[in-house]
Parts: sequence; structure tokens; C-alpha cells
Amino acid sequence: MSEEVLVADIGGTNARFGLATRDGARWMVAEPQTFRAEDFETIRDAADAYIEATSAKPKRACFAVAGPAHGDTVTFTNSPWVLEKARVERELELDALRVVNDFEALAAGVLHLPDEAFVEVKAGAAQVGAPKLVVGPGTGLGQALLVPFGDDWKVVPTEGGHVTFAPRTAEEVEVMQFIAREHPRVSVERILSGRGLVNLHRALCVIAGTPRVSLQANEITDAAKDRSYPIAVKAVDLFCGLLGAVAGDAVLGTGSRGGVVLGGGILPKIQDIFLASAFNEKFLDKGRMKTYLEPVPVDLIVQDGAALLGAAALLRD
Repeated sequence: MSEEVLVADIGGTNARFGLATRDGARWMVAEPQTFRAEDFETIRDAADAYIEATSAKPKRACFAVAGPAHGDTVTFTNSPWVLEKARVERELELDALRVVNDFEALAAGVLHLPDEAFVEVKAGAAQVGAPKLVVGPGTGLGQALLVPFGDDWKVVPTEGGHVTFAPRTAEEVEVMQFIAREHPRVSVERILSGRGLVNLHRALCVIAGTPRVSLQANEITDAAKDRSYPIAVKAVDLFCGLLGAVAGDAVLGTGSRGGVVLGGGILPKIQDIFLASAFNEKFLDKGRMKTYLEPVPVDLIVQDGAALLGAAALLRD
């Protein structure tokens, strides 16, 4: 059994920690715990709370963060937290701390998940030697690539969640125009994320001319699941269809005919709605390029902790 290393998946809403060990080729994560980011002033404070709760004494760590992981100081895209790598490494008394993008870690984790960690969204036959796309909505919209590299895979983090939203229907144009009043450049993350779902719901209320009921993302998905509020149902349905359109565009842009893996915190919570949605229809709705996308399989990660596994694997690499 290998040494115990501290791993973390730090998003805009939650920070998840665990202790990873390796037995041969198999990674395992023990004692996972989740902390709300708003309850801690700094990442170091959250890590300290986890270490104290577990009585762990790690000497190495890998933190997966929701944003570009370049340089010694990392600023989060959707959180006020700032990670100063050298300072956290020193204060936690670590010999080594690696910081990576959260979807870079998720993509690395995909390589270590069992078959039962996935649910099929779209059947297909992966093209051997082609990249795989890992994408999904949570606090933001993450995206990374798995690219064949000899007998292994190389993980390539991207900021594909920040490409410009391209509406196709009249309703989608109205949604974009509504969001553009607050954000002059409307990226796909403004629509396909937790806050994006709120934006969709707000926009649809205005378009329908109905009084807006102020709902958070989890309240919108709850109302969609029990069908208690029609505009929430419509917002979630539109969300799923737009994700299909964006994922299809990403496959065209990256050549990811090796398959698409969907992650993030939102989709597993609305799994039944998602699997019955227009995702596949919109994924394939690419005109003459439909035949390029038809063989591409799509799967959804339904097991927790994939990014923690990936962080451990990336630390070793």
C-alpha cells in the first residue's frame, strides 16, 4: 500500500477532501468529507478542518481547483477564494503540493473508474485513437480532453466552458438577450451551470410574462422533478437540450470521437429528467455534420469522488 496523500476537489460552492492511497494500479480514496466554501475564510482553513477531523498527517497533496491552475497564485472563476500555493504548502507542512484544474482531475479520474460508475446516455462505438471529451455543469461549466498518448492518455485541461453561446431558436435568442443585459458577452457557462440555470429560469419568466418566482438552482431542479412549477420544468428541459448542443459543438471542435463523458454536480441530481431530455437530439442536430457525431458514445458519471481519484493520479504523475 502506498503513502496516504491529501486530495481535494475545490469548486465555487464546496470543497471536497479525501485521503488517497494506491494499491498496485488501483487508487482508493478514504474518509471523504465535503465542506461549504462559504463557511471558511480560506482554503487553508478548510484543509485544516479536514486534517483535524481525520487526524491525518499527509506530506503530499494535490488540489483540483475550479479555474485555470497556472502560477503560484490561483484565483477561482466562481469563488472569492484565492489559493497561494507556496503559502498553503508551508502552512500545512507539506513536502509537495500540486494544483490542477478541477476538470483535469475529473478527466484523470475517468481512467480509474469502474464500469458501474457510468450510465449510458447515448449508445455508440468509440473511435480508436481519438480523444475523449469530459464536460459537465456544476458551479461553472468544466471541460477537459483525454488524448491518446502512446499506450496511455494525456489529460488536456481547457476553458471550453467560456466559449460564446450560439442560440439557434427564437426563444434561445430571447434568453441570450435577457442575459446580455447583465453580461455583455454571454458564454455557455452563463447558461450551463448552477447560476446559468437560475439565469434560464429568470429569462423564461420574463419571456412568458409571468411574475418571477425567485428560486435557487437546487429549488429549480426540485420543482422540475416533482413538476410543481411549469417554468422550472421548462428551464431544466432547455438546460439539458442546450448542453447537448454545446457538447456536440465541442466534439466537432476537438475531434473527440472517442466518446463524451459527462460530469459535474448537477446532472446526477436530475438523472431521470436528463436521460429523457432532448440532449441526444440537440447533440446530433449539426446539419450535414450529423453523421460525424452519430457514432460517438456519451456516458454520465454517477459515482462520487472521481475528481479526487484523478487528483491522486495526477500527483503521482
